[in-house]
Amino acid sequence: MEKVIFIDINALFPTLFWGNIISLVFLVIFRGKSILSKESQLTKFLVVARLCHAFYYFVASGRDILPDWLSVNMGNTLMLTGFFFEAHAIMRLIKENTKRTDATMRTAFIAFVVTFNVVEAFMPLGGIRITTASVGVVAIMALPVARMLLSRDSGALTRSTAMIYCVFLILLLGRAVYGVQNQNAGILATNVLHSITFITQLLQLIIALPAYSLILKGYADEALLLMATTDRVTGSTNRHAFMDAAGAVYKNCRRYRIPFAVLFIDIDSFKSMNDQYGHRFGDSVLARVAALIDKCLRDSDLSCRYGGDEFVVMLSRSDGPAAELVAKRILDEVRATRFEEHPEFSVTLSIGVAFGETLLDMSFEEAINAADEAMYRAKRAGCDRIEMGAAEQ
Repeated sequence: MEKVIFIDINALFPTLFWGNIISLVFLVIFRGKSILSKESQLTKFLVVARLCHAFYYFVASGRDILPDWLSVNMGNTLMLTGFFFEAHAIMRLIKENTKRTDATMRTAFIAFVVTFNVVEAFMPLGGIRITTASVGVVAIMALPVARMLLSRDSGALTRSTAMIYCVFLILLLGRAVYGVQNQNAGILATNVLHSITFITQLLQLIIALPAYSLILKGYADEALLLMATTDRVTGSTNRHAFMDAAGAVYKNCRRYRIPFAVLFIDIDSFKSMNDQYGHRFGDSVLARVAALIDKCLRDSDLSCRYGGDEFVVMLSRSDGPAAELVAKRILDEVRATRFEEHPEFSVTLSIGVAFGETLLDMSFEEAINAADEAMYRAKRAGCDRIEMGAAEQ
């Protein structure tokens, strides 16, 4: 039975070398097509990891003819470097990377690169090499693999990939014990543990590339959807996405006769402010106003940048007094805000509120127009105020 499991480790190294090279090529192509900087940076980590792994298997396959400083010291340093970058890629892939986790993995990497080379200088035994390198890989990869497996945001594909990594790390711990017990053993020794370990690494290489690609594609799709539904200046929902979402809420309100209100908000004297302070400052004003509007709303309310310096809010399950209270809160919040660039500058708003039973018998566009008309009455009355307008058919 054991003879079936035994493989020629040295013959497997070229397969692992070319497997990493092929993965590297696919990742470079994927990175070239990426339109998202975060996704591109993550792919860069994977590219570096695969490059290091490929060179490790290249020098490892020539261990009998290359000097030890190249095949052993440089080779294992490359291997640990590859796993270090792979660990960083995993943490970014599952969105768990922080300064603390980066520092933890960096410390483990540096510690075991130094440890391996020091041990190799004083105890150049094959078994000790196997133990030190195996424990080093486990130390570097344990945190990202655990987070990958246990994260609440991890899907089935991510967890399946993590399980293969777990099996690989457990086998490495077995190899570490084997190295201690057999100090004269070499990496090319033919036994069950070595065979299964390298087969698992080959399996991990085969599965990881498409898994990473699919996970990255999922993130890219989410990012593209966010870009398609978000206003780039303010970070608010854009007009098109708002109309879709608010239209669905409106239909439900109309069907069950649930009261709602619409706020039409316009920044006073925005054009003259742009002329005086510049468009960059104008963009920061828009972003701040959008944030303050969202701060004053409930989770069930909807808002968007409607166009230019205009914002629209839909308040579900709200009558006139409730809508006026929200509008006043927005007005006060914006009026009180100050900007570091121009401390003397203050922002005011004109807000029109449409409410009433007759909104339920209009189209949603007509409800917005009713709020818009109320906003213009606020402008004509001197700005920096709220104008309530019970909708009329």
